[in-house]
Amino acid sequence: MSHFPREPASGHPSGASQPAATPSAPSAPGMPRQQERSPAPFLGSDHPWHVVIPVKQTAEGKSRLGPAVGEDRALLSRAIADDTIAAAVATVGPGRVVVVTSDRGVRTTWRASGVVVVEDPGSGLNAALRAGQSSTPRGRLTAALLGDVPAMRPQDLAEALGAALLKGDSFVPDAAGDGTVLRCGAGFEPRFGPHSAARHESDGAARLELDLPRLRTDVDDATSLAAAHRLGLGPRTRALLGDRASGWIRAMQASVHTFDPETRTGSVLRDDGVQLSFDAHAFDASGLRLLRSGQRLTVEVVDDLVVSMRIVGIGHDQRIR
Repeated sequence: MSHFPREPASGHPSGASQPAATPSAPSAPGMPRQQERSPAPFLGSDHPWHVVIPVKQTAEGKSRLGPAVGEDRALLSRAIADDTIAAAVATVGPGRVVVVTSDRGVRTTWRASGVVVVEDPGSGLNAALRAGQSSTPRGRLTAALLGDVPAMRPQDLAEALGAALLKGDSFVPDAAGDGTVLRCGAGFEPRFGPHSAARHESDGAARLELDLPRLRTDVDDATSLAAAHRLGLGPRTRALLGDRASGWIRAMQASVHTFDPETRTGSVLRDDGVQLSFDAHAFDASGLRLLRSGQRLTVEVVDDLVVSMRIVGIGHDQRIR
């Protein structure tokens, strides 16, 4: 396995300067405008990375979240993208982040902050990433990052890039292990999409099974939104959920109705008698080993799907596992 040499940092060929502050979050209904100063990049000034982030038109993004969040889908798509970009900027510096998008709001906000912005050619995710790669200096290391990891912190991305620097051509799979959230290397072909982990592995990229759940939780449906919410969202998405999410993520008491220990799926009954289902992901994340009919649980529900469950013990915030 080849290892990447450490290279001296340099600016983008276009000469984009590195400002002292990351941008404020775009104003949106229910979202306070963030005024935040940015320190030096988390990785310092001598790292070799350029991070390419594709962002769809926010009005068209996150279609699988539509049933859960309704008309707030565009606002949520924008907040998720902004939190992802902001964390990347804080990790490597704005001049080393390339955002590929045709969204006017995203383009205007981040270009004004020193981020390199490239027009999305409109031919899909991998074409967008190739367009971003072509805007980075030839031979430099590139990390292709999904634009929907709103729980990611700078230290998460920094740890992954550090591991990639030691390992060589590599990728970080998503939480399920089937997809990809981060592809790292020099001159690689992006192969994102369903079953992308296997495709990247077949290209010779090393699989980095890192204990970084915040990085590895990309949000594309109600279940993954709830998972990111439990991990801790970035400030823009967190503010939006705090203002708008009373109908998205609802906590309530329920009783176990059915449970299949082989598939780890089942259903609960709300106190009003409505039956709600849960999948293996929600059960596995609960830390519980078995459920019995009639057992009382505290559940979180998004779009009539149970996305988390727990047993609350005696005393303040005590959980029995």
